[in-house]
Amino acid sequence: MTKVLKRVMTVFMCFFLAASLFAEPASTGLNDSDVKNWAKNLNAIVKELKDLGAWSGDSINASAKQKAKVDGILNKYGISGSNCIEKFQMISQCSVILCGASELDAESTALLKAMGMDPLAELKKNVNAKDYAIVEANAKAVIKACENLDDSDFGDDNDDDSDMDDLEDLYSRLGNSFNQVASQSSNLSMNEVNEEGKIVRNIYEQVSKAKGDSGLIYKASKLASKYKKTAYKKGTKVKVEYGNDDEEKNQSTFEWTFDLDKKTAELEFEWKEAKADYKDYINGYSVKETEKELKYTISSVEYYYLAEDPGRSYGEGMEYVISTKEGLVLHVWVEYDGDYNAYQSRIEIKGLSDLSKIDRDFFWRTE
Repeated sequence: MTKVLKRVMTVFMCFFLAASLFAEPASTGLNDSDVKNWAKNLNAIVKELKDLGAWSGDSINASAKQKAKVDGILNKYGISGSNCIEKFQMISQCSVILCGASELDAESTALLKAMGMDPLAELKKNVNAKDYAIVEANAKAVIKACENLDDSDFGDDNDDDSDMDDLEDLYSRLGNSFNQVASQSSNLSMNEVNEEGKIVRNIYEQVSKAKGDSGLIYKASKLASKYKKTAYKKGTKVKVEYGNDDEEKNQSTFEWTFDLDKKTAELEFEWKEAKADYKDYINGYSVKETEKELKYTISSVEYYYLAEDPGRSYGEGMEYVISTKEGLVLHVWVEYDGDYNAYQSRIEIKGLSDLSKIDRDFFWRTE
């Protein structure tokens, strides 16, 4: 945001903070000419008000004795009527909203929209809708006037950090803390929450109905003939996990644990559904969590092992085939290259179609 626009956004702060205590103000009777003349003569108006001593550095500050002279200045520059001070203030308040809207980049606007938020909604409550429509019709001229406003007329404090502190305070106090929203960039958007939630919910529904064997995975490997069926290591647990990235918030997750010695399998699922919540100005949405668990008894385990080539032309490989009394059969397979990088890994359950959609943070391991 430019230095001048930061100043403009804080110039009429006192108007907004006072207005926020009341309902929408009455129309000041603005007309198109008032707005055009405000935009055309803003620098000159502020200069004369300052010379008169009726400009405090951030707003009109006229005494009862000065009111007639202030009216004369505003009328001279084309802001009409006996309530020209109220008109000037109303145009100024509307200009803050228009400048704020013009400063929101496409990415920020899309993010806030995805979270069901209107970043300027609270500000709009503090201006008259009819007056705002007239000012908005002259948005281009109004924004240009703000950009060209002589910064020296805003007092002596031109410190950028101070300006931004004032602006952040305004946003926070009006319930639109943009910086807090930006700080949550690692958080999932409302749409992403729902997309991931749908995937995990569908996997739960499919797994709960899954029966039968999808077939050995290693058979399709070029090294299939080198795999040998052998005994697995005592105490082995096979775990399948998705969505345990601590940097991402509001993820849907699942964690499956197959204890090969105890012959038990526990499959835990948690998915989240988001909906717009205007009271939550950080996330913009509220979240409903659903937790489900499936339990199985392991009936058999087959373990196929590929020993690493001594010449390191290929690494080791392995496949576990875990069958349950309930009919679910899990295949987990991995094969390494000669440098011992995991370059192929698969998980298969017959009747489960969504695994290919969740590559991120989806893996299996043993412990």
